[in-house]
Amino acid sequence: MLIIFEQVFTLFAFALAGYALSKFRIVKSDHTQILSGILVYVFSTCNVFKTFVANFTVEYISQRWYLILVSAIVLVILAVAARFGSTLFAKEKYVRQSYEYTLVVPNYGYVGYALCESLLGLAALLDMVIFALPLTAYVYMKGYPMLTKSGMSLKKLFNANIIAMLIGAVIGLSGIRMPELVMNIAEKSSSCMGPVSMLLMGITISEFDLIKLVNDKKVYITSILRLVVIPILVGFALKPFCPLEVVQIAVLLYAMPCGLNTIVFPKLVGERCELGASWATVSNILACATIPMVLALFGIG
Repeated sequence: MLIIFEQVFTLFAFALAGYALSKFRIVKSDHTQILSGILVYVFSTCNVFKTFVANFTVEYISQRWYLILVSAIVLVILAVAARFGSTLFAKEKYVRQSYEYTLVVPNYGYVGYALCESLLGLAALLDMVIFALPLTAYVYMKGYPMLTKSGMSLKKLFNANIIAMLIGAVIGLSGIRMPELVMNIAEKSSSCMGPVSMLLMGITISEFDLIKLVNDKKVYITSILRLVVIPILVGFALKPFCPLEVVQIAVLLYAMPCGLNTIVFPKLVGERCELGASWATVSNILACATIPMVLALFGIG
C-alpha cells in the first residue's frame, strides 16, 4: 500500500506544481501546447525507440512471444468491447472515442512500470514491457489519430512515434548495437515523460472548475471500469490458461489509472480536454484504494 501511495503521490506532486504555476500565472494555459509537443515529439518518441531497441530482440521475443500473443488477444477483445461500450457514454464521435481510448489504455508507462519493479522485481518489469508492446502500438496507431482528429489514413498513421517504433523494432530484431550515447539520450528523455506529463495535467486542470471535474457521474463509472472491473475480468479470464506470473502482469497493467494521453494528444492540436482532466483527477485519487484491493485479489504485493 505504501509503495503504491508513494508512486501515485510522486507523480501527483508534479501535477500540483503545474496547477500552482498556472494559478499564480507563472505559466499560461497556451504553454500546454508547447509542453504537449515536446512530450509527444521528443520524450515519448525517445521512449518508444528505446523500448523497442532494448526489448524487441530475436532472443527475447523467441522466449517471450506468448506474452505478446496473450496481450494482443486481450487488447483486441477489450478494444471491440470499448468500441461498443463507449456508445453508452456519448453520442458525439470525438467524445465517444475519448471514452473508447480510456477504457482500453491504462497509465501503464508512468505508474505501472514503477509499481511492477517495486512489487515483482526487474524480471517481471521486463516481461511487462514486452506484454505492453501491443498496447503501445495501439496508442500510436489507433489512439493518436482518434484523439488528435487526424483520422486513420495511411499517411497520417506514420507519426513520429510510429516511425520511432518501426526503426526501434528493426534495430532490435537485427541486433545492431546502438552507440551508448544514443541510448543514453533516449534514456534521459524517457525519464522526463512522467514529470512533464503530470505538469501538463496540473496546468490543464487549473483551466477548469475543480468541482465540475470531480462531479461527473460518467467519469466515476468509467474510472471504476478502468480500475476495478477490467483488470479483474482480465485476470480471471487468463487464470485458467496462463501461468500465474503472466496473470499478475496483466492484472497489474490494467489496474492502473486512466491514461494521460486524453490530455496530451488533444492539447497537441488545441482541442479541449476537460474530460481527460476529469479522468486524470478522479482515477488517480481512486487508484490509491482500488489498486491494493485488485492486486491483493491476485496475490500481488
